Amino acid sequence: MVTERVPEGFVRALDGFEAVLAAVSADRWLSPSPCEGWAAVDVAGHVTAGLLVIEMRAAGRPLPQDDPDWREVAGGDPLASWRAVRARMTAELVRPGALDRRVALAFGEATVREWVEEYPLELLVHTWDLARASGQAVVLDADLVRSALETAGRMAPRGREAGMVGPESAIAEGAGDQARLLALFGRDPSA
Repeated sequence: MVTERVPEGFVRALDGFEAVLAAVSADRWLSPSPCEGWAAVDVAGHVTAGLLVIEMRAAGRPLPQDDPDWREVAGGDPLASWRAVRARMTAELVRPGALDRRVALAFGEATVREWVEEYPLELLVHTWDLARASGQAVVLDADLVRSALETAGRMAPRGREAGMVGPESAIAEGAGDQARLLALFGRDPSA
């Protein structure tokens, strides 16, 4: 039996988030994040819940009607919760045919492969959010950021229209790709 290969950029983005997650000290989980009203644990739970959605869609299972409580998803050990969900999700993604499954997304239909190829955008922005909330400095993978900028140019305006993304932040002229990506999603990269 031949297993599928999970897109490499998606894996690198997962690894980047996990590195920041693993470095969060126990006393920082309730520290506020750049996402209004969220603490570090909420960011961790939100991103982990996103992997649960990918897992369910790759397996062809229906999604729950309501979003889970992100703090419950993160649990008492957000890193252990993340690693368990990541392992299950990856096991589903490598099943034959899983990446070719067509799924309905908020802004149209795509294959699971197409979806996870663009998913680093979500992971990159929330990697930065978690780093900020937990007092870490992070330089995001430059190649992933460059690729995510194209997706961000399409997604951010639609997200703003849907009320899911805040207004774009102002940045200095000549700002780098990471700052431009974060600003598109309402983050202040100089914070």
